[in-house]
Amino acid sequence: MIDQKIIPNLMPGAEPVFFDEGDTGIIFFHGFTGSPYEGKEFASQFSQRGYTVWVPLLPGHGTRPEDLVNISWSDWYAFGEDCLSKLKKQCSKIILAGQSMGSSLALSLAAHHPVEAVISLAGAVFIKDWRLILLPIARKFIPYHYKSRGPDISLKEAKKNSASYRKYPVKSIDEFLSLLNFAKDNLKKINAPLLLIHSKNDHTVTYKNMDFINNHVSSVIKRKFTVENSYHIVSVDKDRDQVFQIIENFLKELNLLP
Repeated sequence: MIDQKIIPNLMPGAEPVFFDEGDTGIIFFHGFTGSPYEGKEFASQFSQRGYTVWVPLLPGHGTRPEDLVNISWSDWYAFGEDCLSKLKKQCSKIILAGQSMGSSLALSLAAHHPVEAVISLAGAVFIKDWRLILLPIARKFIPYHYKSRGPDISLKEAKKNSASYRKYPVKSIDEFLSLLNFAKDNLKKINAPLLLIHSKNDHTVTYKNMDFINNHVSSVIKRKFTVENSYHIVSVDKDRDQVFQIIENFLKELNLLP
């Protein structure tokens, strides 16, 4: 059983999730400014299939945007390593999964630690946004960036219930991009079987990331799937049932059923 610490100022819906069900464990990492809300239904679905599933809360997330100010990309990576180490004491087989930046973290960990498989949902190793050109100036004068449209989810109910920050420190964008660059630089070190799922209607992470990741890893077993009805956070959006079925089929192909 993973020790779940009490987290001060926790947002409703941002609670870490842990289901202790079997010897095959899955760690699901949420995205930048998000929370375990993104993996809650995933955890429920796959725990019912007999997997031990852990959706931890990344440092600086799920509380107050101010808590992100002093968090570095290496803090997220070190946290991921700690999660991996803890679950390995309980499960003999480990699968890493992630949404968006959580996928970047999962890929980075898989490049340096042996795991059974990696599941990347809207995985990111680069961002195409003209506003990044203004970042060196913006970080000096604008402390926070506000997400006027909220999380990139097409399903209204899921968007409404999402436990995510509506603003975040501009300086945190540097750390976010640094983790993406770290993942990108280490793709060739990844040998684990890899599943990539991305929506063509993603407004946050360009769809081109999927092919880039697929073309640069060393994995022998690689699978790509495109969904059509979701936006960025595919784990909670309109295609989530299809996404879960694709993941189950992939794990069945790898003989990683509990």
